[in-house]
Amino acid sequence: MANDGVRVLFDGGIESYMAAADETTAELLASSAPLVAALREYDTYFREGLWWQHSSSAVPLVLCMNAYQFFLAGSRMALSGHCAAVFPLLRTALESAAYASLMTQQPELQEVWTRRHQGEAGKKACRKAFTFEKAIKLLKERAPDIHALATSAYEGAIDYGAHPNVIGVFGHVSIDDQRSDNFVAVNHASLYGANHIETIRGLCACLDFGLAIIGIIALSSHEISDMLLDELSRLIEVKNAATERYSPEADTTL
Repeated sequence: MANDGVRVLFDGGIESYMAAADETTAELLASSAPLVAALREYDTYFREGLWWQHSSSAVPLVLCMNAYQFFLAGSRMALSGHCAAVFPLLRTALESAAYASLMTQQPELQEVWTRRHQGEAGKKACRKAFTFEKAIKLLKERAPDIHALATSAYEGAIDYGAHPNVIGVFGHVSIDDQRSDNFVAVNHASLYGANHIETIRGLCACLDFGLAIIGIIALSSHEISDMLLDELSRLIEVKNAATERYSPEADTTL
């Protein structure tokens, strides 16, 4: 960097950001991209297929709804090309589903969760009772491969944007130190085009997290039907078919 200081440039402001994001979203939604088709199928299952056989009380059910809403928010970011913003949303969605599952299995924990903000003792009790590892323990017994996917996604999200770590931040930075004005240009990208690998990464993440979230919610039911297992297997096939060109080794089975 030159001795005369730092220049910080933001071109266009919020209007330009929104316009570019909307343009990428419109291009992807109008396309026949397999990732987008798979994302639509996952959304349809969230809305129409997941709930009919899932019985739960109000608190965990609302958390399940929260998981779906954050999944939609993550999908919106992915379709806009803002990959780094996808992971904080999807990680929260995954936690919401996991905590709902834990409360479905242990209804007495609903009171612990709802009392979190009623003093320091309530906060400590909630932190002790609700950890992601505890919350998905049942999934490990019922579907170990989906459990492994959920664990990997939850931890991997930290690297790719859920926390401001090196990969999630500097993965979007480029440096030009060959400028004629003696400055070093540091460029930090947020939005990418419809076919950029970062946009693809975000869409793939939505499918990975989507499967984990659906699996956590569906498999928290006290009775698991053969029809449910068939539906989950179909969703796995949909995900694998859409992502196989980007992750040839991906294979999740029940």
